[in-house]
Amino acid sequence: MKIIDITSKLPFAKSNGTMKKDAIELLVVHHEGVKTPIFYDTVKRIQLDAAYHVSKGWGHISYHYMMDNVGDIYKCVPETEICFHAGNLPVNKKSIALCVQGNYETQTLNSLQKRALTEFCDYIFNRRPDLPKLVRNGLKTHQEVRLNGTACPGKNLIPFVNSLKKV
Repeated sequence: MKIIDITSKLPFAKSNGTMKKDAIELLVVHHEGVKTPIFYDTVKRIQLDAAYHVSKGWGHISYHYMMDNVGDIYKCVPETEICFHAGNLPVNKKSIALCVQGNYETQTLNSLQKRALTEFCDYIFNRRPDLPKLVRNGLKTHQEVRLNGTACPGKNLIPFVNSLKKV
């Protein structure tokens, strides 16, 4: 698993507020909801997503991390920045958001993505003493935390995320 910091390459119009690392309790997994082609420029795609989120008045991209179709993970904003991702403000104020590029209502995770998501969860839950409240039972899908319902992160990603809760 590779984590690539691209925070300086993304628009950041304003802060949505901050949270302390010791208050973070959840890792919420999303999907982009847009089919990914086989080959694409990941950073450019994230920059377009970020510009769209800023245009909606959200201050910056709404995910702390994004994962592409080859399992590379991109850090988009600091973990202490509140992101508007959950459709549930109390959840936004105590969570880290990871968005997997693609539409997992129609696509399926490949082996590289499965390995990267597994390794990322291991990293977040087991090797981060600076996140003391973030434990494995804090792994949630967007569907589990959104107040008004959603298909996100898609019927083909939800079972894999659920399997990681039991590791």
